[in-house]
Amino acid sequence: MITLRQHLEISKYSERENGIFEYISTLSPEDRVDTTRKIVETYPIDMKGDISDDIKSKFNITTSVMELVLGQFIMLEQIITGKTRYATDAENDFAIAQLILRPKHHILFDNENDEDEKNNTNALLDSPVEDIYRVLTKFLDNREFILFKQFSGVFYEMPDKDEEDEEVEQTQEELTAEQLFSQQWYWYSMVRMLAQEDITRYSEIYMLKMSTVMPEMSFIAQRSKIESARQRQGEAMRKL
Repeated sequence: MITLRQHLEISKYSERENGIFEYISTLSPEDRVDTTRKIVETYPIDMKGDISDDIKSKFNITTSVMELVLGQFIMLEQIITGKTRYATDAENDFAIAQLILRPKHHILFDNENDEDEKNNTNALLDSPVEDIYRVLTKFLDNREFILFKQFSGVFYEMPDKDEEDEEVEQTQEELTAEQLFSQQWYWYSMVRMLAQEDITRYSEIYMLKMSTVMPEMSFIAQRSKIESARQRQGEAMRKL
């Protein structure tokens, strides 16, 4: 098998001229034949298979957005949407894996114990790369369904045509500043709103299950749409 640790190392060579051959040349002579055979058997990675019982026994696995806590979800979205950047796609995938394959003894998400994090990281790195990517695939498929179908428009929404027309009237400098502020403080603003601007409740809000947060945010988003439409209608009537 190819471990996740080996996959991360292989990925560093993937964009080089000699790629995989250069990686194999770094190995000892006795490891080259065995590693070459494993590479042929492993790649391309089968991402659609079942998650092995071995992985299930080692980790507390989350493959549904609704099972995450809000703070965990926000960290994942920062990685998935490119706000947190890594040198390679494999390292990006590893960062996601660290957040959804958690220590088996953890009941609630908690990444503040350095020893637990170190042990969990090593366990991930020593796991078969196929198993890790099967978990990632199941999670990302679920994320696609939850965020863009079941709760479409709650977190990621294209502006309405009327809103686009209004933005055209702004200078590019004003629009850019507004966009930068919105992007930088988007998740913080959401936590602040859910906590009703009570900073002492932020930690509590970050630990809310997404199964609680998603319906609430959906309600707020739909209410905001209705209020915005009513406001635009009122403004249009006043211009008559």
